[in-house]
Amino acid sequence: MKNIIVYGLTDRRGGIESFFINYSNYFKNISLDFIKVTPNDLSYERNLKNNSIYYVPMYRDNARLRKLEIKKIFKQKKYDALWFNSNDLASVDIIKEAKKAGIKCIGHAHNSRTDKLNRTIRHSINKILVNKDFDGKFACSMSAAKWFYPDYKDATIIYNAINIENHLFSQEKRNNIRKMYEIPRDYMVLGDVGRLEKQKNMSYLIDIFERYHQKNPESCLMIIGNGSQQAELKEYVKTKKLSQFVIFTGEVNNTTDYLSALDVFLMPSLYEGLPVTLVEAQAAGLKCVVADNITQEVNVTDNIEYLPIKESSIDLWVDDIVKSKSNNRLAEGKKLLGSNFDIKKSASYLEDQILKIID
Repeated sequence: MKNIIVYGLTDRRGGIESFFINYSNYFKNISLDFIKVTPNDLSYERNLKNNSIYYVPMYRDNARLRKLEIKKIFKQKKYDALWFNSNDLASVDIIKEAKKAGIKCIGHAHNSRTDKLNRTIRHSINKILVNKDFDGKFACSMSAAKWFYPDYKDATIIYNAINIENHLFSQEKRNNIRKMYEIPRDYMVLGDVGRLEKQKNMSYLIDIFERYHQKNPESCLMIIGNGSQQAELKEYVKTKKLSQFVIFTGEVNNTTDYLSALDVFLMPSLYEGLPVTLVEAQAAGLKCVVADNITQEVNVTDNIEYLPIKESSIDLWVDDIVKSKSNNRLAEGKKLLGSNFDIKKSASYLEDQILKIID
């Protein structure tokens, strides 16, 4: 059994956290421990009962204590590799410490940019400095690989796979969620899943819904997730007099149920690596309308429409929603079975790639 220490999980329910919850139970020859940079529980910590979880402070909070704790963790057991997961390379001190301890390093890129200037500058510098320290290079998409590695063509693409069967459309789940929120049976429900942060461009989503709702008053918008912009977005909805028709669910642990309740999935993100929620939406058999900056690698069902996210493009989104037709959602979702996004196929491939790096 090989021991891997994983860095990059947080207390927020994001793509990195979902990735490890989806994959970790499928490894047969690899044991994972985790480093977290929050004193809070990880968003999925209750699912990691058989794994050791270590806390280290963030560099800006206590650089000296962070270094001491990292060194201590690396001495806990013989680790074969550090698996460094991040959206950027703004903070790479743990990679340097791993190399000093004689531990191999696997980089894993989970996004294709950041919207913070200071992190972008540090990322650009560290991208060059630590490239030689990676013994293996993973990325969720080719655009993420280009963002992370100077020699990105050497990176192995590891898709954000899921258990397809668990995400297939369910009429029962659809009925339960709609009943919970008192959504009329014939209403058209649009929705998105994600952190309520700048990257997800939720204000644009609300603008799209406003324009669509003018055409179809029997409709509502469901925004599934939590984040720092929640109060601001609720106020934005209020100014448009749409509060009655926009549902903020907050963070939920049964996203699959909510996807069954939707009719069209919208994702106008400013940027993404390879969004696992878009994989889940396809598994739920949903028509998806997404920003044209999102990688085509995620399009398995051919039920995704890519559109620009300019102010002048809102009517294009609305027109595409209007043209959306009902289909056999169960059959649509099953198109993902056996694809690179099917965890039963991808987990064994990923484990093989890791073992090649550390053996």
